[in-house]
Amino acid sequence: MRASEEKKSKHGMLRDNISWEAISEKLSTRTNSLCCLKWYDQLSSPLVKEGKWSDLDDYHLVNALSGFDACHIDDVDWDNLLEHRHGDICRKRWNQMVKHLGPYGTKPFAEQVCREKISG
Repeated sequence: MRASEEKKSKHGMLRDNISWEAISEKLSTRTNSLCCLKWYDQLSSPLVKEGKWSDLDDYHLVNALSGFDACHIDDVDWDNLLEHRHGDICRKRWNQMVKHLGPYGTKPFAEQVCREKISG
C-alpha cells in the first residue's frame, strides 16, 4: 500500500495517517470521505499539491519562526529559515497560513507566530 492511499484502521478511514472518521464525528456535518475530500481539494495549500511544501514543513516553519524572535515579518531572514526550503516558498506559505488565523491575522507578527504555535 502506498502512503497516499486510503486504508482502514480501528479508527476508520485513514489517509496520510489522519483519521477522517474521527474528524467527521467531531464536525457532524460531513461524512469521513467528504471531510478528506474538502481538506485535500480546498483547504490544503496549493504548495503541497505542487510538491513544493509538505504538511510537516508547517511545523518546521512555525518552530523556526518562534525561535527566531522577530518582531516584524521584515525582520525574518527567510532565505536561512529552513535549510531544505527556499526563502520565497517559506514566506509564501506563511502568508497562506496567516489567512486562516481569523482575528489573529491582523495582529502583530509576533502574536501571529505565537498563535500559530499554539494552534498548530
